Amino acid sequence: MNESVERLPVVLVHGGLYDDPPMTGEVFWGDSGVVDALRDRGVEVVVHQRPATPRSWADERAALATTIRASGHDRIAVVAGSNGCSVALRLLLDTPALVVRTMLCWPATPGDTVIDDLARVIIVETHDDEVATGLLEGRPVRGVVPADLGTITSDVVIHPSMPENKVHKRTTVTELMQALGSALLVGGSPEPPDPGFAAHRDGFADLVAAFAEVHPDD
Repeated sequence: MNESVERLPVVLVHGGLYDDPPMTGEVFWGDSGVVDALRDRGVEVVVHQRPATPRSWADERAALATTIRASGHDRIAVVAGSNGCSVALRLLLDTPALVVRTMLCWPATPGDTVIDDLARVIIVETHDDEVATGLLEGRPVRGVVPADLGTITSDVVIHPSMPENKVHKRTTVTELMQALGSALLVGGSPEPPDPGFAAHRDGFADLVAAFAEVHPDD
């Protein structure tokens, strides 16, 4: 890996949605070894901690924007995992000037009755059914609709879950590719904190380091 290459700082956005215990950036990106692997490759990393009990994806987007602004960088790349992909896409739609490019990793699939019914129960314990509906609705991922995604003009790449599973289906990747139009499909691996991710960690870190490289047209 050539550490003399200029790279954008990378903001990592973890997965999870009303998990018990709550998913954190440290567990998702730190314990999985991604943070250390990226820093070993000369990538400056900012780990965003998503709100544990947000009322909306707008709340999530605002929190991510705050993290980016607090980092002191005016040009960054975002790498988001699982339900964090919804946050990254809301940022692209609502505050696009903050991001140069975005990588959507293991995008979470909405609409599964069993998964959504359980999530609704957990969300309603903290808020109400209206909040739960707002957080769970959307396509091809929660919090967005295809017509909105067609307006995104910045670079987006997608790293799918391989093998696919009930939470991260290949159909979600296909729908994202169709809605975004010009997104690039790259690699594939199990998602952290799945133990299967360990064998793919270094390859994933290489991919993110290359993704963060500054190009003349950036």
